[in-house]
Amino acid sequence: MSEKIIEVKGLKKSFGENEVLKDINFSVNHGDVTCIIGSSGSGKSTMLRCINLLEEPTGGEIIYKGKNILETKKIAAYRSKVEMVFQSFNLFENMTVLKNCMVGQRKVL
Repeated sequence: MSEKIIEVKGLKKSFGENEVLKDINFSVNHGDVTCIIGSSGSGKSTMLRCINLLEEPTGGEIIYKGKNILETKKIAAYRSKVEMVFQSFNLFENMTVLKNCMVGQRKVL
């Protein structure tokens, strides 16, 4: 059985009265390849932004390697282990795509 890397339990996110994420639950095991699909405006990017703590969830838990990251104050350490590629990405023109993907980790680590 594989180790759970990220487990999301009851994730919720609201913007004012608009509840965008409602009770999202899933887990990603070591070695998994996971795809998130859905129609435009269904909350895919908001969910990813919550997982990476670029948005503060309204409720729920985000468990990374057994620890609820919403309860810890070690956000920078968590972000150094979890990466995200945006839909509208802006690459540095003086670098290859591979170097663009590595620059964040190289700067942090």
